[in-house]
Amino acid sequence: MDGSFPLRVTGAMAAALALAPVLSSGAQAQSASPLRQGFLTEMTSSVRQYSTPDNAVRFILDRSGRRAALVQFEGDPEVHVLRPVAGANGDEVYRSDAGDVQLRVTPHGGVTVYTRAIRTGAAVSEEGVAAPLAPTAATVAVYQTRLRELQAQAQRRLGRPLAFTAPATPPANATGLIIDAAARASDSIEALPRGVSRVQFVLGDRAGVGVRGDTLIIQVAPALGYAGRPSSASIRTVAHAAQGPER
Repeated sequence: MDGSFPLRVTGAMAAALALAPVLSSGAQAQSASPLRQGFLTEMTSSVRQYSTPDNAVRFILDRSGRRAALVQFEGDPEVHVLRPVAGANGDEVYRSDAGDVQLRVTPHGGVTVYTRAIRTGAAVSEEGVAAPLAPTAATVAVYQTRLRELQAQAQRRLGRPLAFTAPATPPANATGLIIDAAARASDSIEALPRGVSRVQFVLGDRAGVGVRGDTLIIQVAPALGYAGRPSSASIRTVAHAAQGPER
């Protein structure tokens, strides 16, 4: 192990509360994982795979959460958190945290997808039931190794040293989410100001991201699943803002 990745973060919960003013609000609560078999069946039936007629766009839509939906497009490692708003004719319109419309669902279950390549939308067909989208728990050894790999990846992309700090032995339900948050940070690292030399992952009751001094702070809420970590777009936006006005 090299010494560039300190895995010791003491008082993570206290730190999260103390840093709350600098954090950009993220996702709200999803429903807790149901324990009864009936609820499990209902949850699974709310997770479906869809595709456009030409199969150019394929994705899993997980609507088992009460306040947010999750979508993962084939070929994209990021699980996106979408918020529903009421649309015309009883439709539900799902927007990303950047405000972009990504899906429209009719009262009868018809789904239209919107992407950068399909600005006007394309109807999709259901392919079948899929497994719920949830972070995969990791052993402490795998968790620590994966974070070191992501730190090294971020350093290569940034072209300079950068330290990741995180709880050394987080709760089991936090390992996968912190790994995913680190991957999202690594994806967005090019926007990081030169004065920021550390990315700190802390635990809290909501997702958030902010910059304080030389540290990019990413707060995750394990109880919320993927809705409990900021997206790569949110991290990029905060990193850009921290650079200040262009000279």
